[in-house]
Amino acid sequence: MAVVILFVSASLIGALTTPGNQNFQAKWADWLRSHDAAFLANSLESYYYSHNAPSRGGAPRGLNALPSASAASALDPLHSTPTTVAPTHLAAPVPVPLVVSPKLPGEGSWSPVGPMVGGVPAMYESQFRADNVYTSQITSAVWVDPTLLRVALVPGAYEPGGTWAQTPYINSAQMPYAVAAFNGGFRVQDAHGGFFLDGTTQVPLRNGAASIVIYSDGHIGMGTWGSEVSMSPNVVAVLQNLVMMVDGGQLASNATYSDTAIWGSTLGANTVVARSGIGVTADGALLYVAGPALTAKSLAESLQRAGAVRAMTLDINPEWVTFNFYSHPNGLGTSQVIASKLYPRMQRPATRYLGPTRESRDFFMIYAP
Repeated sequence: MAVVILFVSASLIGALTTPGNQNFQAKWADWLRSHDAAFLANSLESYYYSHNAPSRGGAPRGLNALPSASAASALDPLHSTPTTVAPTHLAAPVPVPLVVSPKLPGEGSWSPVGPMVGGVPAMYESQFRADNVYTSQITSAVWVDPTLLRVALVPGAYEPGGTWAQTPYINSAQMPYAVAAFNGGFRVQDAHGGFFLDGTTQVPLRNGAASIVIYSDGHIGMGTWGSEVSMSPNVVAVLQNLVMMVDGGQLASNATYSDTAIWGSTLGANTVVARSGIGVTADGALLYVAGPALTAKSLAESLQRAGAVRAMTLDINPEWVTFNFYSHPNGLGTSQVIASKLYPRMQRPATRYLGPTRESRDFFMIYAP
């Protein structure tokens, strides 16, 4: 009993003194897993999630309100031009096929969000139900045109480690052009993959790992490292996380509704939790999908239905799933920013990733070039 009390006390003190902007529960779980007590963290999470499981059936009152960064607002004065010739860009996404009937008003449709670039929407958002079991839960998707916007990988203060010129947050020089940011993958010890940025390999890249690749011309690649994607002189960043969920337009056979080993082991064997994933479409658009009640398979299916031909999971758990929009009421290039969440139930504040608060884990920033 004395040993147990001593260990619990040490873990609580360790969590309380851990730097970072996450809440105490997340710090405690990370501390336990980092000190050979993953079984205890998993047991506590299993108890919590089993008593806070999302309800089956039912229907929401409607879709979530679009963020304040809606492209339906006034055109951005910096990147909107009076010319009638639109810049080269991707075609707008097609509606998401639905699996729940009757559908909600607007469900599956794509709405422009974020700034207009040369008079053209550069981001769209869609909302839909991910399966016909948790029908009161809304899943959200964001479509990004990399020909109009750029995506950057930002290292966190503690994940993946190392020393970087980039601050572990969106700094004052970047903020006037930032339009969104979203979470990265698992912690290094759980991701079974590597991290490469600006010529530096902080964590060795692993053959067979699901990888998102950012190239110097702005386009995004994704696939299994060593076969579908690999290192080249024009690779700027690589983040690896587990294995592919969608490849060649097909779901991974082991992405099941009950998986607790490949894509859910850090949740104490719970399957229906907040999850996020990222994918690319056949024409090169970037997709981010997240929801408060997803399984490995319903996340993969949601990415596929939203248009992904290749997709991988990002971080899971309510504390870590984050997508924030940044609107600029005085136009891109100005310092005033209004932050808003992709959906209201995301736990972290909309100002997560904005400086001067240091973000503990790596993340992605979307910005206007």
